[in-house]
Formats: sequence, C-alpha cells, structure tokens
Amino acid sequence: MRVLHVIPTLGSGGAEKMLVDIIREMQEQNIYCEVVVLTKKDNFFGVEMERLNIPLYYSDSPKVYSLKNIQFLRQIIKAKEYDCIHTHLFAAQFFTPIAKILTKNTSILVTTEHSTHNKRRDKKVFYTLDKWMYKQYQGIIAITEGTKENLTKYLPDTECKTKVITNGIDINIYENASAIKKEDIDNSIKENDKIILMVAAMREQKDHETLIRASKLLPADYRVVFVGDGERSNEVKKYAKNFGSSSIVFLGRRSDIPNIMKASDVFVLSSKWEGFGLVIVEAAATGLPTVASNVEGLREVTLSVGGQVFTSFDEYDLAEKISVAVNVKNKEIDVSKYTIQKTVEEYLKLYNEQNKKWKS
Repeated sequence: MRVLHVIPTLGSGGAEKMLVDIIREMQEQNIYCEVVVLTKKDNFFGVEMERLNIPLYYSDSPKVYSLKNIQFLRQIIKAKEYDCIHTHLFAAQFFTPIAKILTKNTSILVTTEHSTHNKRRDKKVFYTLDKWMYKQYQGIIAITEGTKENLTKYLPDTECKTKVITNGIDINIYENASAIKKEDIDNSIKENDKIILMVAAMREQKDHETLIRASKLLPADYRVVFVGDGERSNEVKKYAKNFGSSSIVFLGRRSDIPNIMKASDVFVLSSKWEGFGLVIVEAAATGLPTVASNVEGLREVTLSVGGQVFTSFDEYDLAEKISVAVNVKNKEIDVSKYTIQKTVEEYLKLYNEQNKKWKS
C-alpha cells in the first residue's frame, strides 16, 4: 500500500507529533509512505521525520495558505499513484482536494479531524466551504467521540463516513524513560520541590493563564513548569510576571519530554478546547497523575487514564485537584487502549474498506 500524508507544518503541535508516530509505525507494518509539508517554516519535527528516511516534500512557500501550494500539491499527486491520500489540519484538508481534482487522480481521500472546535464553525461564511471540502473525502477519522459529535452536528452529512479512531503512542518510550535530575530541568528547582508540568504549545487553544493563577494558591515548594512555545509565548510570560508567582519556569521547546515527565509530580493540561489531548496519555504512561480542563474530547481521555478534570478557567478548582493528585503519584495506570499499533491498524483497515468501496 502507498500512502501520501499531507500536513501544513511539522511544528511542535500534537497533530504533527502524532503524524511522526503514525509514519514510524506504518513503516513497521511495511506500508510505503510519503509526506508533503506546506511550509518548512516552524519545522520542529522535521529532523525526526527525516530520520525515518521517507520521501519528504516541502513547499518553498513561507505561508501554508499560499495558493501556490495547490500547484505544488498538484505536481506531486499527478506524478505518482497512491492508494490513499491522508490529510491533517485545515490548509491540507482544503488544498488537497482541489489539487486532486485538477489531476483527475483516483486515489481515495481520507482526513483526520483533530479537534472538537475550530473558529470557522463560528462564521457562517465558512459553512458552504466546509460542506464542499468534507464532501470530497471518502473517509473521515475523528480522534474521539466528542470530535465526531461536534463535526456531525455542524455537518450532518459527514456522519455516515466518519469513524472514531483514537490516537495512540509508543508506550515503551514513556514507560521506560529515565527521570532527569530536577536541577537539570532548571537550576532553581530543588530536589524536594514538587513539579507541576504542562506541555502545550502557547497558542489560543491552550489556557496557560489558569495554571498561572493556580500557582499562587499552591504551597511554596510547588514549581509550575511550562514546556512549549508559540505565538502567545511573550503574552503568557507577561501574564505570569503580572499575575502568577515566582515559582513558574518556562523551558520552551524540549526533546526530552518523557524524561521531564518522569521527574515531575503532576501533569496538567488546561485547554479551552481539545480534540484528544495526546500528551495526557503520554504523561499517564510515565506514571504521572493527570489533571485536565473539563472540555469535550480531553475529558473522556483524561478520565479513561484515571485522571481528574477541573472546571475550565477556575484556578481554585485546579489548585485543589493538583493538591489531591500529588498524593497519587506512581499509581497503576492502564494506557493499553492507546497504543500506536492499534491506531495504525485501524487506519489501514479504513483505507482498505474505502478503497474497496471507491473502486467497486
């Protein structure tokens, strides 16, 4: 089987990391893959993707929404025949069907819906565009039941071709990681300090501010550590300076996240909306107790790994849940339902099913 994946960037987001893991596992299952990236800007996972030694095509456009990317995609799709073209995130979801139509390519189109919410759904002008776009796909993967419910409520015609396939991780990487020394995370952290960790890109979807406010309600030896950056980095750091406590540490992007998780005491993911929250499963796999905002998608994943949810934007509830979670570190947590092997097996099953329908 030949599969072409298309994604806007290889930045430090959950969808991008998920794609790296999917490609790696598809290779293990002898599936031939190629990847198209609509811009090389913000190429955090590019090195990991290149290590997989697959054909990797970068657009020379600095912007993912450049119309030049339609022609870029058209040339790649026209040159080769794929059993499946699988898109991730909106720019890829939208441009790829247009490019495919221009080539008269007969490959099936599959897309993954990575979130329960996007801003397009709040604007009527995008409804017709979205209705056309999703109509072009033979299969739609929703990463949680909440993701499917929100999509099919918005576009009822998508229900018949939308299937829930949960995200997965390579559990061994997280279970077998060794803990980094706390002083190596940041030299201001003492060995007996409690580390409250949040790994999330600093963008509008994430709510770092609630954890910042909660930090003032926690004991002095609780240190909040943020991993990740993004367009809101300066804004979040300014907020921490004005409203948070001196116990907050910003690490930026890190490649040793499993090791940092092993050294931490509680993992928090505060999001305004979330399709899945894969990092919650990663944290749980290291033995960390997890606390997440009570939003669709994220809620069901967090509860399924024995975590707690707090009322969104409520720093008092979050601080209380963190205080409870500190005392349950290293409890037995079952994340076996979220293996990358199971995820890819379900992907391949969907590809084969849709190919049979499309060609019959």
